[in-house]
Amino acid sequence: MLEAALESDGFDTKCKTTVSAGEDFLARNRPDLIILDLVLPDGDGLKICEFARNNARLAKTPIIALTGLCELKDKKRGFNTGVDQYLEKPLEIEELLLWVKALLRRIDWTPPAWTLPDLEDLQICNETYMVRFQKTLIRTLTRREFDLLFHLVSTSPRIISRQGIISEIWKTVAVENLVDTHIHNLRRKLPPQLAARIQAVPGKGFRYFYPKHKQHSVTAN
Repeated sequence: MLEAALESDGFDTKCKTTVSAGEDFLARNRPDLIILDLVLPDGDGLKICEFARNNARLAKTPIIALTGLCELKDKKRGFNTGVDQYLEKPLEIEELLLWVKALLRRIDWTPPAWTLPDLEDLQICNETYMVRFQKTLIRTLTRREFDLLFHLVSTSPRIISRQGIISEIWKTVAVENLVDTHIHNLRRKLPPQLAARIQAVPGKGFRYFYPKHKQHSVTAN
């Protein structure tokens, strides 16, 4: 019913009926908006919301939650996870369409200007958290992994210590071995040719180094 209503109003929709199918779809696609039922056959729909918010590409995607759980504690849990709007069941289709259009108006439809445009085979956009390597988009980075890659590339060939990564990039307090974990995860998600450019310098830290690139510093927006 929702799919038919949205498509009759001009929207292109993709419907997934389980948590696992939703996460699999979002791992490979970047929709403009997510409508999420919180009661799904294989689990809590908020797992999909959490999955989206931990993915750099989807961190700002509007999410509407549909639920019969209308107590304040339930809504608070959803908002804390990253839901933008709650709609209670039974649902008014017209109200859903109004919210879809309102949330989509907040999206800047202008194609992103790549923040690092001069690196031959690598482009990074700090506004949309998108990474393109050799014309292929890399879609699986978390926000923390994206920030790590962006900073290493934009300050190349500077070596950044583990404590520097924690304080300069993440602006938080953490144990230093957490940096190694994120470096490992970042390299694992990148194509081998790109991952090899993230170098560990014993006793000093990490750097991005690729001698064919013109090395320069770029200030993040």
